[in-house]
Amino acid sequence: MNRHRLSLYFLVSVVFFAMLSVACSPSRPSGVLSEGDMEDVLYDMHVAQAMGDGHNTDADLLSIRASVLRKYDITQAEWDSSFNYYCRNADVLHNIYVRLNERIQSNVIALGGKVDGVQGEDADTANVWNTESSFVLMQQAPYNSLSFVIEPDSTFEDGDRIALQFDAQFIFQDGFRDLTAYLVVVYEGDSVATNTTHVSSDGHGIVTISDEMSRRHVKLIKGYFMLCHSLGSDSSNNSVMQHLRLAAVRNVKLLHTHTEPPVKPKETMPADSLRKDSLRVDSMRTKSGMTGNSQPLVR
Repeated sequence: MNRHRLSLYFLVSVVFFAMLSVACSPSRPSGVLSEGDMEDVLYDMHVAQAMGDGHNTDADLLSIRASVLRKYDITQAEWDSSFNYYCRNADVLHNIYVRLNERIQSNVIALGGKVDGVQGEDADTANVWNTESSFVLMQQAPYNSLSFVIEPDSTFEDGDRIALQFDAQFIFQDGFRDLTAYLVVVYEGDSVATNTTHVSSDGHGIVTISDEMSRRHVKLIKGYFMLCHSLGSDSSNNSVMQHLRLAAVRNVKLLHTHTEPPVKPKETMPADSLRKDSLRVDSMRTKSGMTGNSQPLVR
């Protein structure tokens, strides 16, 4: 009897905690797209946007969004409710974009493209990027930045040219686009060289640092990507979360290229010095009884 009673208590406890966990978990409101549907819509938006010339205007972006929504039979009200919901739940939206980037990379490879590797056909150029080559930044912390630290390997040579390359694509409801890429190279002796670039439209970005002349040894490479807040916007989370502002960063490469050391110019003697040396030789030949053509003097 006691055994049956304990089993009943255990069963009731399991059901109670299951109901409690369901009640505490956030439920998706009606009219909001599921995670899978949201991923499909955003994927098509990325593909359609990438098929442009990389300089899409706001009118172009609105047209792209409208065509994708028509494809999935989604109303503007459903889309507005959906992206407001997912922007308020940044963790869920971030997970969607992690899967979305994996999907995009898989399709690129399937079509015969390259996701990472050596840039170009130059055998003296190598890619040493050692973290994910595609990621998404949002204006909500902690997903608004990605930092990196890379220790050079034995393939580095003194005087190598360092270049951080990437492709950026923005999905913004409104606001000013500003993706910052910052690169720092620490050399032997703790001397530091830095460079930065700002990207505000879809396209290719690059940050370079060259040390060809001094040819110092690279100790460390570090830096970060950051999606900055729109100028003049409220920095509070409640304001930022109401707007869809994303930057997809893909095809990240950190390239180092070997460069030849500068050729030192040959030392040349001044013209006056050559003339004096020539006169000195003629004088010595005259004293020894030899002419300029090495024949004895006729006395």
